[in-house]
Amino acid sequence: MESASVWLLVFFVFIIIRTYFSVKNIFYSNKNIQEMISYTFTDEKIRTEGKTFDTYVTWDSIYKVKEKKEWFLIYQTAQTMNMVPKKFFTKDQISELRDLIRKNNVKAKLRND
Repeated sequence: MESASVWLLVFFVFIIIRTYFSVKNIFYSNKNIQEMISYTFTDEKIRTEGKTFDTYVTWDSIYKVKEKKEWFLIYQTAQTMNMVPKKFFTKDQISELRDLIRKNNVKAKLRND
């Protein structure tokens, strides 16, 4: 039984290390996500702008939103998300963004603070 536990632990550590290097490789191979990114939220869409790109998505194409203590995680698919740091928002802007998310009937887990 101990042997199985050791192998399970080794497998778990392997998965964590593999995931770390995979994400690191994705980050360094995609120049767009390394740029300073600006987000604009309107009633109709979310605009994402960087040095080499300018794009938008409409609220009805958003898969879901999760609000964490320091981030809004805006999922375009189950696997693809934008991480928007809350440190650049005022409390009123955070409240307004929550209202926009609710108003557009986006599946969301939002904080109450």
